[in-house]
Amino acid sequence: MNWKKYEKEILSYFQETYPEARISCDQKVLGKFSKTPRQIDVLIEGEIAGYIISIAVDCKYFFKKIDVKVVESFCSMVEDVGAHQGVLITQKGYSKAAINRAYYGNQKVELDIINFGELKKFQRFRAIPYVGHFCVIVPAPFGWVLDLVDRVNSFATIHQRGLTLKEAQKRNEWMYMQFWERDDNNSNIQLLIEFQNANILQIDSKTKFTYNDLVKRADGRTTKIRIADIPSYPAIEVTGFIEFDNHIFFVVLFTPKELLNKNLRKLQHILRVAEPAKIQFDNNQVIKQCLSTIEKSKDNEEKADKYFQIGDWYKEMDDYKNAFQSYVMGIECFPTHYKYLKKIIEEALIQQLNEEAKKYSIKLFEIEPKNPTVPSNLIDIYFTNKKQHLLIEIFNDLIKLHKESEILGNLTFHLGLVYLNLEN
Repeated sequence: MNWKKYEKEILSYFQETYPEARISCDQKVLGKFSKTPRQIDVLIEGEIAGYIISIAVDCKYFFKKIDVKVVESFCSMVEDVGAHQGVLITQKGYSKAAINRAYYGNQKVELDIINFGELKKFQRFRAIPYVGHFCVIVPAPFGWVLDLVDRVNSFATIHQRGLTLKEAQKRNEWMYMQFWERDDNNSNIQLLIEFQNANILQIDSKTKFTYNDLVKRADGRTTKIRIADIPSYPAIEVTGFIEFDNHIFFVVLFTPKELLNKNLRKLQHILRVAEPAKIQFDNNQVIKQCLSTIEKSKDNEEKADKYFQIGDWYKEMDDYKNAFQSYVMGIECFPTHYKYLKKIIEEALIQQLNEEAKKYSIKLFEIEPKNPTVPSNLIDIYFTNKKQHLLIEIFNDLIKLHKESEILGNLTFHLGLVYLNLEN
């Protein structure tokens, strides 16, 4: 490969990556400071959420690692032509000083450096985190990737390209995503922030909060950014919120103080362009395949696992009746499976199947009637689903069934905890 073919391949890559942008090759742009034409190998120009951006790409077909002087020269050129971002690409890599100069340099100019061999090995440019049928299409900010392997809360994490999540966490520079379901029209960003702030203040009462609502979305959705300076944390915690119809989507950024402004722009970019969508599931084919494997299986735990997976697939299609029936089949295969008994109790409460919830709660308790963890888990389940009075009935029924003092002590103690919580 010669330098011409090298530049052509890079041009083709960016044309595929930014199909809606204007991409030109070998452009001359008059420098704002130098007042002389500056040559740019690849110039990318486009509009994102109403903002016009330009990215200057420089291709270095070198046979040794790029040193800090080359990066210094590129930094000056990007600033001189007024580009918002710059990408420096080479096939041999960079010295450590060159990487540091690009990454920790001018806060107003975003710089990125890429080894040519990495161009088509990026982890991901977009992810679609979802809860139920609601999802958000999330873009990776400039120079960062969405990591679908190392996750937090089952969602992709976001960090600098070329790093693992652990490496990014060591640098205190990464993001994770989460949803908060809105129970009613009064559930808004402000209430969520107040709830989260109370939890943060329990961790460190000296935390200082600052806020801004500078991000304006084209669809008019409400956004908010909270910056939490938590003295006991090694990094600044910044959270960006978007209020959708039934959910609040938020992204949590951890960043060193010296890189706050640069990384705040990355979070703002996500808040501007993240798009809500709905997912329609049709899992009938995979359910059919899974049922055929159950027929061939002789392992009861494996059968239970598959029935509960089928139940989850039915729930994705909003078929709650068949979902619950699948969970029942799973329990019939493995009647003492602790995890699945907890799950079927929760599902029964959600579907208002109180008698079924009582039946499986008694089965759960009878697995280890002397173990205080069991009634404690039941308290968590029933209080979460606001069914405390039903749990009182269950504990009283169990007290009538048992005569052994240790079991009665376990039951009456936890019954007392239920009453204590009800009476505050």
